[in-house]
Amino acid sequence: MASVLRKLETLRSSGGEAAQHKFLIIGLPRSGTTYLMTLLNAHARISCEGEHYNPYAVIQGDHDDSHEAVVGRDSDPVGHMEQFFAQPQAAGVTHAGFKFMIGHNVRVLQQLEQMPDVTLIYVWRENRLAQVSSLMRAARDKNWAETEKQARKKRDPNLKIKANPRQISHRWHEYATFDHLFRGWLAARPNPRFTVEYREMFQPGFKEKICAKLGLEVDPAMESPLVKQNPNTIADRFAEPGPIRYYFKKIGYGGWLDDEL
Repeated sequence: MASVLRKLETLRSSGGEAAQHKFLIIGLPRSGTTYLMTLLNAHARISCEGEHYNPYAVIQGDHDDSHEAVVGRDSDPVGHMEQFFAQPQAAGVTHAGFKFMIGHNVRVLQQLEQMPDVTLIYVWRENRLAQVSSLMRAARDKNWAETEKQARKKRDPNLKIKANPRQISHRWHEYATFDHLFRGWLAARPNPRFTVEYREMFQPGFKEKICAKLGLEVDPAMESPLVKQNPNTIADRFAEPGPIRYYFKKIGYGGWLDDEL
């Protein structure tokens, strides 16, 4: 909580005001939430921060993993969110939000039921094999997002993922279940809301589409600094793709093995 208070005092001293529009980006890991966060944050009228409710840290512009910050947030998660939306923003910023991962804090979801003015942007990924393989590699390398400059420094970008079909099956069914149940919760909300599938973000016209949803003109400067971390052909990500090809073709999801974008 300390880093939030420091930022609050800095912006207060500069005469900033709270944003007129509030929003959350909500999704599961490796669904594209970080890409969307950085894309929106590049808009002059939008401030979009990271995972305020990450279990290990309060992630804003920086990562505050101090005991004081994490315990302060978790002892009053609703107050933390209210403080975020009430904080003054930089000049010209009219929209403020942050990234919230499904499963991070149930009290935040419960409070959102009483906050119908918060726009909910739900991000999901249809290709579960791509999502799970991305998760496995990120967890192995301890590298959850990277810029082009960082990508050039990687020691072995072709290092394959070692996984068998049962390991993947367990994880993708788990994610699919979370998304299925979350859609029901989302549909019952009175909040302004819209859904984004991973591939949509890389299609022509997406920036115009999402800005229109937020009631904004597109900003020509909107670009995410992030690059794709894994091969586009999903089967190429695995050290032993043979059993994985066989399994997913047999269960009717052979299309997940091919190019995602």
